[in-house]
Amino acid sequence: MGIACACVAVLLYANTLWHGYALDDFPTIYGNRLTMSGVKGIPTLLHTAYWYGFDGQNDWLYRPLSMVMFAVEWQLAPNTPALGHWINVLIYALSAVVLFRFLYELFDTFHIAVPLAVSLLWIAHPIHTEVVANINSRDELLAFLFSILTIRECVRHIKAPHKHQLMFAGCYFFLALLAKESAITLLAIVPLTLFVFTKADAARMGRVMVPIAIAAATYLAIRSSVLGSQLGGGAISLIDNSLVAAPDFAHREATAFYIAARYLALLFFPYPMSSDYSFRQIPVVGFGNPIALGSLILHVALGVFAVMRLSKKDPAGYGILFYLIGMSLVANVLFLTRSTMADRFLFMPSLGFCIVVVVVLARVFSVDVRSRAHDAAVSEPWLPSTPFAVLIGCVLVAYTLQTWARNPDWENDTTIFAADAAHSPNSARVHFLNGNHALQELKQGKVPERLQRQQYIMVLSEFQRAIALYPTYAEPHVGIGEAYTFGGDFPAAIDWYRRIVTRNPRYGVGHRLLGNAFFATQQYDSAIVHLKRSIAEDPSQADAYNAYALGLSYQAKGDREGARTYLEKAYALEPSLKK
Repeated sequence: MGIACACVAVLLYANTLWHGYALDDFPTIYGNRLTMSGVKGIPTLLHTAYWYGFDGQNDWLYRPLSMVMFAVEWQLAPNTPALGHWINVLIYALSAVVLFRFLYELFDTFHIAVPLAVSLLWIAHPIHTEVVANINSRDELLAFLFSILTIRECVRHIKAPHKHQLMFAGCYFFLALLAKESAITLLAIVPLTLFVFTKADAARMGRVMVPIAIAAATYLAIRSSVLGSQLGGGAISLIDNSLVAAPDFAHREATAFYIAARYLALLFFPYPMSSDYSFRQIPVVGFGNPIALGSLILHVALGVFAVMRLSKKDPAGYGILFYLIGMSLVANVLFLTRSTMADRFLFMPSLGFCIVVVVVLARVFSVDVRSRAHDAAVSEPWLPSTPFAVLIGCVLVAYTLQTWARNPDWENDTTIFAADAAHSPNSARVHFLNGNHALQELKQGKVPERLQRQQYIMVLSEFQRAIALYPTYAEPHVGIGEAYTFGGDFPAAIDWYRRIVTRNPRYGVGHRLLGNAFFATQQYDSAIVHLKRSIAEDPSQADAYNAYALGLSYQAKGDREGARTYLEKAYALEPSLKK
């Protein structure tokens, strides 16, 4: 059965195997200098933050396991996304095998149809497309795989103790944490699993938890020594998390429960899905909103029901708590995260959902009334209930079709941005990303001449839509200026950049772009003023290309001393500019 589950996993994602890079593959893979260094970058990857090789910031996230894999893959086959997609699908297939074997052992008194149905529903659920079809989400895949292996070893130790099981459990858990820090929720999920599915007393549970606690402490110590900040540099931005706009605690919590309702809706009806739910795709609401209030009541009721059923060791209650615990770190209820909402956050918690659905249906159709030992002893039909099998089968067909339909959206940046600009029509960021990617394609000559005008109009429209949704969002403002520049409309570009620096006089990037526009129109005095101002406002703008533009501006004015000063700086920073 495990092999059959793996085959289903591969079949579901076979149409992603030759996809390109998309979305956050850039900061983690083909735009990350450490990843692109191959195996030489691994030592630095092990003692720096997740995106350090991209933005130089050593804070917030520590997930070296997937980054090391990306570096090895780049060493073996540079700039070959197909390799990454094949590995993602194979890890997913391996996870399918491990999950079925784990559930088969866990539900050892249930008909085999129960663990099989749970496994297949989880494998086929379309909400997983972001994780499997996007190479960057390798962290989620690895965290899930090693988390399930951790729980499995802990349960096995209780049922048939061997010392090596605890050693493996600790190692697996440590690897899960190195993949993604959200695996820390196993500190609650492991004892919950042991309580519901074994007869272990507190002392035996405590012994099992020792290697788990050691692994957690080791990871947290390493993480603390590596990262300059545990929570990330600076405040959480509005574009990252819409809840920042909440006027008070009550509205923040109400919006969080509104989002929680949307997560549940996606589990039951996974459409539409999106890679981005940024400001203002999710509205800020109060508890006067019926969805927010209803979600609060529902989640509290589910939690109370699940806790009450613990004494009866009810698998349905277990599934509810598995889901709630898994969502606790990303739900924005206990604390704000750097994301409003994400499909990938449901990857592991969705297992709890699948357990609840199958257990409830199994009870309705009297599937779980026999022990597996009894089933093996008599000649029973393999399918214990035709209605149960038909219903699960229909859901699997629907999930499969939806997964196949969503996978092509993840082919590359062009497809995912275009699809999700429609799926998240009120997300300022996705409209900016769609417009910016289309602009870069124009700049790189990737658009046929007959379509360039149409795409240029689309670029401006997407930037304007982003600004309409979030008027102070700097990036689309800059994007419009860059579009005008690309189109050769320098007067419009200069006018637009002037508006930007008038609204925000300390915006270094705005001054630089305005200076470049003046340089392009041979207004060298104005170019020098704004290029220098960009450095004064933002020292990071003092790079080779800014110095080069200043040097050429002075040279055009006949100021040899000024030209020599800045051109020497430019050549020292970037020798290739001498050519």
